[in-house]
Amino acid sequence: MFYNTSMLSLSSPISEVKGVGETTSKKFSRLGIETVQDLLFHIPFRYEDFTNQTTIAHAKLGEQVSIAAEVTSITQFRTRRGLIVVKARIADTTGSFDIVWFNQPYVMTVLKKGTQKMFSGKVVVNTFSKKMTLQNPTLEDVEKDEYLHSSRRVPVYPETEDLSSRVIRTIVSRVLHHTPNIPDVFSADFRAAHHLPSFDQTLRLIHFPEDDTNVETYKRRLAFQEVFTLLQQAKERQKALHMIKVPNVLHITENDRLTFEHTLPFTLSISQIHALEDLSRDLVQPYPSNRLIQGEVGSGKTVVAAFALYCAVKQGTDAIFIAPTHIVAHQHLHTLEPIFKKLGVSTQLITADHPLKEKRAKTGGIVYIGTHALFQHAKTLKPAVVVIDEEHRFGVEQRDTFWSAIKKPHLITMTATPIPRTVAYTVFADREVSYIEEIPEKRKHTTTKVIAPANRAQTYERIKKKILNDHIQVFIVCPFIQESEKETLSSIKAAEKEYETIRKIFADFNIALLHGKTPKEKRDTIFTNMRDGKIDILVSTPIIEVGVDIPNASIMIIEGAERFGLAQLHQLRGRVGRAGQEAFCLLFTSEGIGETKRLRILETHDNGNELAELDLKLRGSGELLGTQQHGWNTLKFASWFDTELIQECKKAIDQEIS
Repeated sequence: MFYNTSMLSLSSPISEVKGVGETTSKKFSRLGIETVQDLLFHIPFRYEDFTNQTTIAHAKLGEQVSIAAEVTSITQFRTRRGLIVVKARIADTTGSFDIVWFNQPYVMTVLKKGTQKMFSGKVVVNTFSKKMTLQNPTLEDVEKDEYLHSSRRVPVYPETEDLSSRVIRTIVSRVLHHTPNIPDVFSADFRAAHHLPSFDQTLRLIHFPEDDTNVETYKRRLAFQEVFTLLQQAKERQKALHMIKVPNVLHITENDRLTFEHTLPFTLSISQIHALEDLSRDLVQPYPSNRLIQGEVGSGKTVVAAFALYCAVKQGTDAIFIAPTHIVAHQHLHTLEPIFKKLGVSTQLITADHPLKEKRAKTGGIVYIGTHALFQHAKTLKPAVVVIDEEHRFGVEQRDTFWSAIKKPHLITMTATPIPRTVAYTVFADREVSYIEEIPEKRKHTTTKVIAPANRAQTYERIKKKILNDHIQVFIVCPFIQESEKETLSSIKAAEKEYETIRKIFADFNIALLHGKTPKEKRDTIFTNMRDGKIDILVSTPIIEVGVDIPNASIMIIEGAERFGLAQLHQLRGRVGRAGQEAFCLLFTSEGIGETKRLRILETHDNGNELAELDLKLRGSGELLGTQQHGWNTLKFASWFDTELIQECKKAIDQEIS
């Protein structure tokens, strides 16, 4: 193979590095390393400090040391339990002692009697001989110009099978020697203003630091660049959007907003009014707006989005409202149709089972409410406004195809997913965000309790009495089994098993089972029966988390609650008590789960965004609801919780633009 090591750049494939053949390249790929940049961004998670060069006589118990010594003997044997032990005796001018390696037979091939080596490791007491020794030390030839694996601060990396830190260290060193003057995205003046070292210096010294003092500085440089790049890309998308002209410029007056408000059978909250004002400013712009409306389950996001739909239709253009599921589309139609009827606005449902009717030649537009089935009608409908509920639940390919097929309308997305402000500053920097922070006055606080396995039977008996006396309904949610947000066969089987258990416990009650594979006709029947009060208990996978509205549901039981993030648990409990009645969320933990401190936070906190911040702090960005789809877990170096850094990057971007 030809290795072009003298010409390596950050974009060079890892396979071009000397010593990285096809097999090793595949191993690197398992770590997500495909290019030289990927490798240099694979930073150490700790360092072994072997800078203390000493002699055998002066080695002290518990210290990390490096000792230059001669091998005087070496043997290998296998213990009765099958453990391979390599034992060597080393000596220098001050004395000698034994060192051992466990399950590292390769040492026999590189270590020969009479050779001089640098040995680095921690001085410990041998369990059997009770004498001082080095256990599993690294070793390297003596009198090298520069030590790589010993006698320095040695980087230790995240590894994969058959790809050790020693191999990664060797390849990183080789790459750095053949990648001179790594270009910097920031000017010298910019770096000075923000106290950032150069990119070249950062990548060299974060792998092989000269001392402990500057490692955090280099990590901060990488984190700053990562967040800055995210923000910069978002601003560029926003700038490109502002260069596009909308096909229909809307004209909105104060009277339009008041007319809409007076049609509603309830009074809007202050946050909702502010959101309407935001939309009024957005929709009169000559370029497409891009706004996210975030609010608690039941906070009234849908009616806010309905105002934008109304503004489009009253001027003779169409508008589209896309829901993530068939059930939710029906519910949105059920909620909005009476309001639109009073305003003289026509609506039409479009799902796989309700195809688009022939477009009528009439004055005035139509509000089309439906599922992803609406995507295929993008060219026909030519909407001025598009509202998407929980956008991240649609496939990226679906969304891209949809947007490429239509002239850019005003886009409004809605989510009940609690979004930490730091995430909103970065991931959603290319759009405006309206927060609906109040919930309707009629909604009461949902009492939340963590229930240990020993208390289940007693809890079930109380629920039976509650159903009989108060005629309430109950949700029982089983967790996704796999570490994903997709409903797998094992998840469905878990729900089916729980359903059979609940049928036996609640033998005198009407029980139903719902999951993603439930046939449409049966699913519709289940929800009709739930709304009519004919079903007492619904066992389900977390698919009910999105938009399911059963006003009489008063108790939410969540099985295996420890599997869920706080934000997702909060969304699920938002599905009960929607008619203003007393409501309960019972967090059932699994056998053997002793730590419930995190779950008990829900007993005292009921603000979704506060919970999202806590989840972020406790479990990291990868545990936030919907992280994979939103891209919230894309940060490699920075932390969503580093508000100071994110604010500094945001300020720097704003200064660059101005």
